[in-house]
Amino acid sequence: MSEQKPEEQKIEVDIQSPFGPRIAIAKLPMHIVDNLNKFCDGLVEQKQEEKAKIDKSANLVGHVTEELFCDMNHEGCHELGGILSGICKSMHNTYSEMKGIHEEAPPEAINILDSWFVRSYDGDYNPCHIHTNCQYSCILYLKVPDSISDKNFRNAKETYTTEGYIDFIYGSNAVNTSSNFTRQPIVGDLYVFPAHLMHVAYPFFGEGERRSFSANIILEYPQQMSFTEADTEKKVDESVNG
Repeated sequence: MSEQKPEEQKIEVDIQSPFGPRIAIAKLPMHIVDNLNKFCDGLVEQKQEEKAKIDKSANLVGHVTEELFCDMNHEGCHELGGILSGICKSMHNTYSEMKGIHEEAPPEAINILDSWFVRSYDGDYNPCHIHTNCQYSCILYLKVPDSISDKNFRNAKETYTTEGYIDFIYGSNAVNTSSNFTRQPIVGDLYVFPAHLMHVAYPFFGEGERRSFSANIILEYPQQMSFTEADTEKKVDESVNG
């Protein structure tokens, strides 16, 4: 008498990521990129003495050509401010929901503490670093040279492409565990991430500019807000606090 085989059963498997920081990735429409590039171009064309007033390089770690202050009150930045607000609040609320955290008054807006343009050329790079005195940071790619692609430009024999890429680093390698997240810069790609997350921008080689926008952000709760009720809707929509 042959043994009867048990019926096959479907087993539901839910693969989760309960450890480590989360990164939000979005593709922004080109008119936002164009507006920011137009704004940055105007800053670049300023006279040297005027440009020196908005030079951020003394306070940043980048080994790059220029790092210029970006005033988020500029009309070309308002739409981006609203997008950053939505993403940061969503990241916070999603995490709170996952952890069962109940807030009587969740964050209603963001405060962009600082923002700047980064202009990089052949050989420029940003060493491994974090952003301090804030909760979230971001990077939005505005220009990417042809030499940054899915292949190394100078070290073409190397199969692992890193030239000009950004690399997010957390923890250590282990079984089914990666300690880095390497991404190719593409115009319009926006990354929003916890400010404590280590990251590095590798050097690239060849002609052209790698241009990006970065910002340091904190969430604002109702009790922190000092503006009038009439200003509330405007601030939440635009998410720009000068």
